[in-house]
Amino acid sequence: MEIDRTLLAKLLSMTDSAHDAEALAAIRKANQLLRFQSATWSDVLETSASSDVSPTADDLPPGYQHTGQYRDTFRRETIVLRLFAFPFWIFVEILTAIAPNRVLDTRGRALSLMFTLCMLLSVAAWVGLGYYLVFELD
Repeated sequence: MEIDRTLLAKLLSMTDSAHDAEALAAIRKANQLLRFQSATWSDVLETSASSDVSPTADDLPPGYQHTGQYRDTFRRETIVLRLFAFPFWIFVEILTAIAPNRVLDTRGRALSLMFTLCMLLSVAAWVGLGYYLVFELD
């Protein structure tokens, strides 16, 4: 018999109640549901852990994207902006090639730090190119 995951999820969300009696009743009801369906918590957890299906774009919270979607969004920028940010563009392309379905926190600290470092590298490269063109070609 298939486990009613929707009902189980509702019961488990009720365990967060500030009222201890309500939380206890919800967990008891969840255990009763599993017993009725001849299942255990191990069955439920193994099934959810073994599913290789990554969340769809609709399932992700705001600010999260798959690397492939993030790359596609970046590619829609004008070529001038992409050339100005070429180190970050390369980083996004490599990250997508390595882990195309990885979920990124686009508002997170790690990606923001990587963006900042890449932009500093980009500015330094453009300044170096300008210096070379102005002073070294004479």
